[in-house]
Amino acid sequence: MGRLGHKAFLHGVAHLSPSGCGRSLRLEARGLFTLRARFLGGKGPGTGFHQVVLWFRTDREGFVTEVVVAHWSLLAPAPVGSLPDEPLRFSLLGEWLGAHEGVGRVWVVPKDPEEAPPFPVRFLPVRPHLVPAPGGLALVLGRVERGRLLGEEVLLLSGRVLCPGAG
Repeated sequence: MGRLGHKAFLHGVAHLSPSGCGRSLRLEARGLFTLRARFLGGKGPGTGFHQVVLWFRTDREGFVTEVVVAHWSLLAPAPVGSLPDEPLRFSLLGEWLGAHEGVGRVWVVPKDPEEAPPFPVRFLPVRPHLVPAPGGLALVLGRVERGRLLGEEVLLLSGRVLCPGAG
């Protein structure tokens, strides 16, 4: 299934600033606690609001525990402590493992070997009573709130909505 290019990423606007520790940044975003993040590529971004794509990991309850800044583009300079208006969004494409005790799980096999070995991503479904049985390839879309992934939609590749958003 890795040949399908499974993906797990956060995207949106975040405040980035150098942390003074080599390839490490201070990352602040609405819905996400301040984190130290690694970045890919040469020279790191300057201080300010950036459009970002983040690779991430979660703990057993769907909290974001680790991020890597895979892509950034400066939107505007801004002082440390500034927060963007909108929360980060997330997208998961992988094998649907189902939900256990209210926590949804997707097995992600990244296409890019630099990203990570295969790993599970956990999130809280907004409507847990509507999640499907395990099995098949699923696309999960949602937002980050209080450091945790909230799954608003679970979609099959056929486009049928399995867990409609909170409206």
